Amino acid sequence: MASKEQKQNRSFAEKLLRIRGKDYEEWLDEQHQQVIQDNQELILEALEAKLSFKSPAHQD
Repeated sequence: MASKEQKQNRSFAEKLLRIRGKDYEEWLDEQHQQVIQDNQELILEALEAKLSFKSPAHQD
């Protein structure tokens, strides 16, 4: 559950973004995409590790 401070921060961010002509949800999605993009190497390593530990008898 979000704290009072987190709710206030979100409210401020939403208002600031609106003033700048940006939608909060679109901006938030951009942030999610950036985190994923910034961590692509880690994601690929995890997928490779999953593939290397997967035995042929347990293919999902």
